[in-house]
Amino acid sequence: MTNLYPESPGVKDPLFFQPSALFRLQIVKVTGFILLFFLLYVIILLTAVALAAGFVAAGVALPGYYPSIYTFIVGPALLLLGGMVLFFLIKFLFYQRPPVNPYRTLIDADHHPRLFDFISRLVKETRIRFPKRIFVVPEVQASVFYNTSFFSLLWPSAMNLEIGLGLVNSLNISEFKMVLAHEFAHFSRRSMKLGSYVYTLNKVLYNMLYENDSWNELVIRWSSHGSLPGFFAHLTRMIVNSMQFLLKKVYHLINRQYLVLSREMEFRADAVAVSLAGTAAAVSGTRRLEMGSYCMDYCMHRLSDPEAAGQRFRNLFSTHRVVMDYFAEQNHLSIDAAGLPVITDNYFQTFLKSRVQLREQWTTHPTREDREQRYLAAAVSCKEATGSAWQLFNNPESLQEQNTKLIYDLSAPDIQEDFWIEPAAFIEDLTRKHRLYEYPTVFNDYYDNRSFPPVQHNGPLPETAATLNFAQLYHPDIILRMRRYYRDKQDVETLQAIASGQFQTRVFEFDGQQYKAAEARVLLRKLAIHVAEEQSWLLSHDQLAYRYHYQRALEKGPDIARQQEEQYQDILLYQEFAQRLNDQVISIIHGISQIFNIGHDTLPLLGPWLEELNAECWRFRRLLHEATVSTGYSGTLSPELYEQVQRFTDQECVFIQQEVPDYAALQELHEVISAVMEQYNNSNILLKKSYLELLLTLEPG
Repeated sequence: MTNLYPESPGVKDPLFFQPSALFRLQIVKVTGFILLFFLLYVIILLTAVALAAGFVAAGVALPGYYPSIYTFIVGPALLLLGGMVLFFLIKFLFYQRPPVNPYRTLIDADHHPRLFDFISRLVKETRIRFPKRIFVVPEVQASVFYNTSFFSLLWPSAMNLEIGLGLVNSLNISEFKMVLAHEFAHFSRRSMKLGSYVYTLNKVLYNMLYENDSWNELVIRWSSHGSLPGFFAHLTRMIVNSMQFLLKKVYHLINRQYLVLSREMEFRADAVAVSLAGTAAAVSGTRRLEMGSYCMDYCMHRLSDPEAAGQRFRNLFSTHRVVMDYFAEQNHLSIDAAGLPVITDNYFQTFLKSRVQLREQWTTHPTREDREQRYLAAAVSCKEATGSAWQLFNNPESLQEQNTKLIYDLSAPDIQEDFWIEPAAFIEDLTRKHRLYEYPTVFNDYYDNRSFPPVQHNGPLPETAATLNFAQLYHPDIILRMRRYYRDKQDVETLQAIASGQFQTRVFEFDGQQYKAAEARVLLRKLAIHVAEEQSWLLSHDQLAYRYHYQRALEKGPDIARQQEEQYQDILLYQEFAQRLNDQVISIIHGISQIFNIGHDTLPLLGPWLEELNAECWRFRRLLHEATVSTGYSGTLSPELYEQVQRFTDQECVFIQQEVPDYAALQELHEVISAVMEQYNNSNILLKKSYLELLLTLEPG
């Protein structure tokens, strides 16, 4: 068998794996709170058992001591109540939540011996048990999972491994080793010890307290068998819910400490991964994983795209690879010998992440930037295995096609196999659309994804701008400042949501520092002042840009200047109408979602929403009338959509038939409004593109 397992760096420095003081402190804190949880759990459990036993004893003894028709009714009732309490306590304790992923496909060593040999070597180095079962899934990820229950705390459950084929598609062998090593490290005696137990325990407690609805559903079913069973079922639910309420309060204390510990455990797992794969593989693998996820999301979105109706990919992963190549080309990235993009530091300079970060349950992973800093600080050199990770699989194309078919069978079963989308044709269509809606690159995205503001249309350039040229007007520093403004504007909204309680969180991070939720209002005021100043700057720069181009147009002649002004005014008029249309569409979609959420079994609740949807539909029809008869609007709709709109406007806005919602009419409404909104937004882009192309003709030379 060919050895594809990359040589490890051989890091032997004990300090490299030494847990930090913060890590050890958090382990102690979390362990203390866990002991408190178990103490409270035992007290509550014993109290509940005593209460149930009291009910049973009273139910047995009462008819004997006080024989009467009432005691012969109350006695069995108490006996039933005690039995129900005991039953549900046991059911609550023995709760087990099996992880579910419908796309899992089990693989074995007979069909993929190189992969299993690779994993066997890695588990020896990470010092964990070999996974009980190994699955493949479509996603760009790898994860270790197991069936969690209360008794997982007493002895370990069998570990299973899930490998995303999208991940394999995005990495070379060394990077693949790094990702698996990180996942295995969470359960490694080499780095975690007590930390891995706390990791498991916290997840078990969370599942037991927040995802344990099976007993609750059983109580509801019992309640439907009559008033007496319903009464006792309701009483039982109150007792068990009270127990859950107290345990959740203690769990909140555990989880507060765990949030800090979790980040440290991620860093410890990273330390193991980089010690086995090297710094270069860790950095490049993390970057490629991020790009691979983005490109896979794009491919998966195509599955539900109305334009792709009746078509399907034969091999999703070959398409995923060519999308990655296309994305790399668009961002001026080179491709290595394995066909994977080489993602440089410059690539990330165009992305601005939010300064406000919320740390939710199970989302306590450090950022890519934080991880890269530690990878680089470790400076572990290692010879990389740069071949594709697909070399570890036998007949990978067959596996890819099987997994693709499974995706369609589960998510889009109506699509037949007769109409294949070939990767080359998919990229050709993607390129055509990109070129159709792409603004001239010399503007450096200054006008992308934002509205054109109203500007002053007359007047010469300011004296201070007499020497201004095109390159200065759209300099990368200007673009970066604009992007920061929009980023900060979004962060103001996030801080407002935290301050108002719309986002329920105890703490959040701003610029990498942790703050309490109560401090959000202070940060909000400071950031809002800065955003207002930047908004004024951007409007001033927009004014400057317009007047610069207007001056260039005047140099070409008054007719050209008039054409520029008229095109700009058309854009402003079009934007205003498109915004009204978008707002109306959002209102209708909200109404439709409410009707689908309520369902047809509760017609009295549907009445107000149906009336509101009827009114919103008529408002939309008035906008459609304006769109189809007004000069400058009517040409926006394609002939096919124009006919569909005409048919729609000939119908009444009635969405109920024989006391039941007319779901076919609701579906037609949704299709029409979505198609109209999409075409108007696309036409808006084309109108702006035409204006920008005009500006380029005004430049000398």
